[in-house]
Amino acid sequence: MVDLTQVMDDEVFMAFASYATIILSKMMLMSTATAFYRLTRKSPPE
Repeated sequence: MVDLTQVMDDEVFMAFASYATIILSKMMLMSTATAFYRLTRKSPPE
């Protein structure tokens, strides 16, 4: 079994983890922004 320290030292895994964190943060931000926009403009649900 691979140690966690070996995984954390892997460049490819760290790049993947960084980009995945950025994408997930963007998705959460955009869903909140979309909900706010739709509620303040009283857009009908699709």
